Amino acid sequence: MSRLPSFAFRVLGAAIFLFFGVSRMQAQAPPNPPPAKEAEDADEDENPFAPQPAPSLPPGMTGSDANDPRANLKPGLYDAGEASMGLKHVVLLKKPDAFQLGTSDPDDPKVQKIIGQLGVGNTSKIPKPMQLVIAQLAFSNSD
Repeated sequence: MSRLPSFAFRVLGAAIFLFFGVSRMQAQAPPNPPPAKEAEDADEDENPFAPQPAPSLPPGMTGSDANDPRANLKPGLYDAGEASMGLKHVVLLKKPDAFQLGTSDPDDPKVQKIIGQLGVGNTSKIPKPMQLVIAQLAFSNSD
């Protein structure tokens, strides 16, 4: 019995929605009139793919310079050219001795001490070369 009133309210609501919704609908607007013949002729003469002139530079700025050392660099993602006037590759420089662990042996007590300071108790599951890398990174970043 309780389903009948709820079904009746749904049908009544749908009928009201359709009645007021349909009565407020409007037809589509008529299409715009075709443009005048003169405007079509002017558009046909102009090439839409022609390059546009470059905008002028702001005051105080100059254009590109052919004497710039970066002008002839080769492009490339993995082998791009470099302009290195007075610059050094920091990655290629050796770290100062104060930041070096001083050993390349993973069984050295220094390595085990550094790993112990990191809070790693059981190092049996960490491969020996990885222990050395972890100790070197931790030592170089600790100062």
